[in-house]
Amino acid sequence: MKARNTNRNEMEQALAVINKKYNNNIIWNRFDDGKTINFTLRCKSSKEAGHRRGFEHFDGKPAKRLISACWHVHGDFFDALLAINENAVIISGGSLKIDKNGGNWQDRNIGSQARPLYFSEACDCN
Repeated sequence: MKARNTNRNEMEQALAVINKKYNNNIIWNRFDDGKTINFTLRCKSSKEAGHRRGFEHFDGKPAKRLISACWHVHGDFFDALLAINENAVIISGGSLKIDKNGGNWQDRNIGSQARPLYFSEACDCN
């Protein structure tokens, strides 16, 4: 993801805000500071709040817990960053623009047509 019109301090503030909800389990996987900040979020532990789940197995085994941060973590982070700096702009998924005018909380199918799985379902948040 990329963030513009913001800085490291505001990004750290947003991370601190969401960590209250996710039991201090969310950290940067990548953080490249510059005019445009390139970043990704992940969990310290896949057994704690905010982790993502992989795809279900055909043999009935439960989906693996991933260290990646889930859709809810990302949405909460974007909301927190925009609350701190309403002029921030986040580019997610290569082209999805999230800013004060909207774009956050857009769900999509990451599975297949035969076995759909939406980002919002690929975790244990619900």
